[in-house]
Amino acid sequence: MPDGVPGLRDLLPDEAEALRAIQEATLAEMGRWGYRGVVTPMLESLDALALGLGDEHRRRLFKLTDRDGGLLAVVGERTIPVARMVATRMRSAALPLRLSYAGPVLINDGGRFARSREMHQTGAELIGASGPVADAEVIAMAVRCLAASGLQRYQVDVGHAEFFQGLLEGLDVSDEIRLGIRAALARRDFVQLAEILDRTPLQSAERELLLRFPALRGGPEILDVASGLVRNQRSARALEQLAAVHQLLGAHGLAGRVSLDLGAIRDFDYYTGIIFEGYGPDLGRPLAQGGRYDRLLARFGRPAHATGFVLHLDLIAEARRRAGDDPGAVRLDAAVAWGQRGLESAVALGAGLRRRALRTVVATEPRSYERSLAWAEEVGAANLLHLVEEDRVRWRLPGGEERRLDVDRAIEEVSAG
Repeated sequence: MPDGVPGLRDLLPDEAEALRAIQEATLAEMGRWGYRGVVTPMLESLDALALGLGDEHRRRLFKLTDRDGGLLAVVGERTIPVARMVATRMRSAALPLRLSYAGPVLINDGGRFARSREMHQTGAELIGASGPVADAEVIAMAVRCLAASGLQRYQVDVGHAEFFQGLLEGLDVSDEIRLGIRAALARRDFVQLAEILDRTPLQSAERELLLRFPALRGGPEILDVASGLVRNQRSARALEQLAAVHQLLGAHGLAGRVSLDLGAIRDFDYYTGIIFEGYGPDLGRPLAQGGRYDRLLARFGRPAHATGFVLHLDLIAEARRRAGDDPGAVRLDAAVAWGQRGLESAVALGAGLRRRALRTVVATEPRSYERSLAWAEEVGAANLLHLVEEDRVRWRLPGGEERRLDVDRAIEEVSAG
């Protein structure tokens, strides 16, 4: 039999339930912050997506045509569809808007991570709000979502897209050299960066700053260090905004979860201010990514400030597994079995437990008590309830204790925990 498509994978029950639990937990956290869920299509017009994507990102989209010859693409991220929706379907809605979403995205990537071309995400967008209060809210919510996902160890790095832009702007070099510096720093290839700088007339102070700034990471003290190095207003404003956001993150009670990273290099055609990424231990890819993108909504005809983030649920689940904190299968609360008699009572017992919100499975064939014990362990049930008579239950509790009681009493006591 043919296997699945490379880069797209089936999720077996344990994996699917773990992923769904992370999705539900993060969406619930967003709801506590007042973010309301929206759903956007898996397909968008290629022209609409192109408004928010650079050439490289457009190349990585899965593309197809509809029956009228129009060019469509499978979404590779959901911020752009949300922006399109806000600018059209929600054009009359008052700002700011707090929106959340969930769903898979597809990337037609043949590179290093081609084995995972389908990714599951949740995300949030705060549209129509600017300034450090909005930026700190979104970063704080992302941190709380990482905690809600079950991660025990994680770190969020916060930077500013304008800091590096200011440094580049102040250099007396050609555009070609600027692009080379930006590419080398994006790869953190400091050997190539030094070679590029050797071909320029830059003074020693400028060279030192370019070589040092990727290492400017840590607490608020690095802002003072950076302030003594920069000589342009654009970078100075970025440092002021970072200081204000960091102070507000302290008010959120999250200063210890956040580091400042002035060497962060991201998509300069997209991000316009605060940027951030969340990482787990022993995983080289970010679990969360976000930042301010104030130019995107204007491309859809409704200028508005905006900031947001996305969580990569597959990577969060992998980080939990690597940390030995695999959520595994969600256990059943109860397994109901029956012998030669008691089928109808077993069905009624299962229905009663489900009405009490307990995850319950009822056997589809008669079993002895001994076989039922093995079956309950196999399906992962905490409690076994075996009908020994039409209205009498043999209940094996999670600790191994056994009790006998009638069906109605069993419903009450199992539900009580």
